[in-house]
Amino acid sequence: MDQQDRTGMNEQKLGTFGGVFVPNVLTILGVIMFLRTGWVVGNAGLKFSLVILLIANSITFLTTLSLSAVATNTQVGVGGAYFLISRSLGPEVGGSVGVPLFFAQTISVAFYLLGFAESLQFIEPGIDARLAASSSLAVFFVIAWFGANLVTKAQYLILSVLVLSLVSFFAGRTPPADIAANFHAAYVQGQSFWTVFAIFFPAVTGIMSGVSMSGDLRNPSKSIPTGTIWAVLITFLIYAAQMIWLALHVDHTSLIENSLVMQKVARMPTMIFAGLWAATLSSGLASLVAAPRTLQALASDAVVPRVLSRGIGRSTEPRIALILSTLIALVCILIGDLNLIAPIITMFFLATYGTINLVAGLERLVWNPSFRPAFKVHWLPSLIGGLGCIYVMCLINVWATIIAVVIILTIYFYLTRARIRSSWGDMRSGVWFALTRFGLLRFDASQQHIRNWRPVLLVLSGNPKARLELIEAASWIEADRGLLFLAQIVIGDWEKLLTRQQAIKASLDSFIRESELSAIGTTVVGDDFEHGVATLLQVSGLGHFQPNTVLVGWSDDTLRQATFGSAIRRILELQKNLVVFERAEKDVDLNDLIDVWWYAKDNGSLMLTMAHLLKCNPRWRDHVIRVLRIITDEAGVAAAEEGTRELISGFRIASEVHVIVSNEPVLEVIARESERSAVCFTGIAVERSDDKEHPLAAYADLVAKLRGNVMLTKSWHDLGY
Repeated sequence: MDQQDRTGMNEQKLGTFGGVFVPNVLTILGVIMFLRTGWVVGNAGLKFSLVILLIANSITFLTTLSLSAVATNTQVGVGGAYFLISRSLGPEVGGSVGVPLFFAQTISVAFYLLGFAESLQFIEPGIDARLAASSSLAVFFVIAWFGANLVTKAQYLILSVLVLSLVSFFAGRTPPADIAANFHAAYVQGQSFWTVFAIFFPAVTGIMSGVSMSGDLRNPSKSIPTGTIWAVLITFLIYAAQMIWLALHVDHTSLIENSLVMQKVARMPTMIFAGLWAATLSSGLASLVAAPRTLQALASDAVVPRVLSRGIGRSTEPRIALILSTLIALVCILIGDLNLIAPIITMFFLATYGTINLVAGLERLVWNPSFRPAFKVHWLPSLIGGLGCIYVMCLINVWATIIAVVIILTIYFYLTRARIRSSWGDMRSGVWFALTRFGLLRFDASQQHIRNWRPVLLVLSGNPKARLELIEAASWIEADRGLLFLAQIVIGDWEKLLTRQQAIKASLDSFIRESELSAIGTTVVGDDFEHGVATLLQVSGLGHFQPNTVLVGWSDDTLRQATFGSAIRRILELQKNLVVFERAEKDVDLNDLIDVWWYAKDNGSLMLTMAHLLKCNPRWRDHVIRVLRIITDEAGVAAAEEGTRELISGFRIASEVHVIVSNEPVLEVIARESERSAVCFTGIAVERSDDKEHPLAAYADLVAKLRGNVMLTKSWHDLGY
């Protein structure tokens, strides 16, 4: 393509004025300016009307800064605000805000058309406002179906009419008899500062129009911030001047009772009608064009059924979404009350604006390297804007805010459960990275104490789908209080097995997601089992945040491995606790006991803590913990019971103490007393084993005799037992 062709294409693009400033101004200066600003001044008085305007515009201005930052960091696609939010916070958050945004845009159509119909009643009092608005909606539907670009082409004409109507208004004057009455609040019954604010706020919610034009702009990174900020500032001055002019030239009664009070002041009253019709009809049609496109973007991302993104016939326009948008607007028109509809729009737009501020603030706060907007904003104004939106929502109507939040959270949790997979990267991993970094550094610098011990288990799961009972046991012990590292060791040559290791890691991660485990998957290549275990224990975790306990499954095959015994010793040498698990036999009638065989304090305290964690799981909640001790002298039973109770009292774990007198081998006593216990914790003596290669061989007979779940446990603190 030669230079001339490129220039020709560039000339077809829109600049800051036509692409951003004009669409924003036309949306902001709408039905509220013509039909409700006088009513606002009449209720709140000039002083508090200007306060309402200042608060509303402050929120809008801060949102404009955030919007400009986010919009200049990426090319904005179909969906406007939804697109920006979803690409930053993911489809779940984007959808939970995008769906209410769609309804806000659709309800806005009814809002503008009802304003248009209300103005017709000044010309023909007997006209049915609902019928007039519904008829206008039908015309809008046809235009949006066949030629929505007419609005863009006619925007300069509409702006000219709007400017002339404002000139006519400010050129007129009819000084009221008592100007002082308009300076102080005089709310009619049922109204207050915040209810009036809720009705006025939609007047300043037109800042998204320019963003939706991103694809048609010559220089979006420059035009979006410049055009939007200037639109907000100039319309703020227009509204402020209008409020002052109305307070100086209209009596209080007319401000309250005459919706089209601007006509009373204007030099050419007919121009007020022309401006109102131009503003309301253009804004209404623009909203009817925007709403289906928001719904189309939601459908394209599978947030709502994909059928809503389709056209009809060969057209790619979202005509099914247009039909749905029109029907919703029609329902709102049949409600027929501007003052009822305006607060609903306010709530939805405040939620959207608050989220946009949150996006911009978090993007800057977490210092995501990929967040490099052309328009830079500090994170503090963005977060202030987000908190301001939430605060104002609560002040307007606490119950309406709660309902809005419930709707948004319901959509969010539904989308989370739906597990929508996005094809784009978002900022969530950056947020978690920043929080993890913050937490890890402070955790690593904090004093480590046994009082704060939590189960961080390295589970030697192998293929987890073949060891589901082991994974389940790990979840029992972890009890949502700690963390699991699911580990798989690939034995063999590194260079030959590297590709296989990556595939195994991907499969392990998929298993964790599908099983909704509090776990992290890790895979290593080792020359043998011992080497793999040693490698895992040295690379898993970070700083003090690393596994403190290794969980392995009991297996006769494992016992026969030459490297298994040395691997167990390596685990203890690296100061990790050891738990060897064997699942309960199937179809066996077990009692409701969790047995803890106490011998040494360190090992006993570990087993008792894990027994307590088991009871945190609903499956084990009704089971009873028994702490059992074996002595050889009948005379020492009372002292042993008292001493054991005193010893475990500091653990504050409800348990029964049983002292057994026997001269039989310890493992035989355990096998007999705990044969049908649901869970049996017993310590293991690694260093004292006669078989150095197979330290667990002595426990094979015990494991075979026990019918319930077995937890052979070894605390690294207790290397003498």
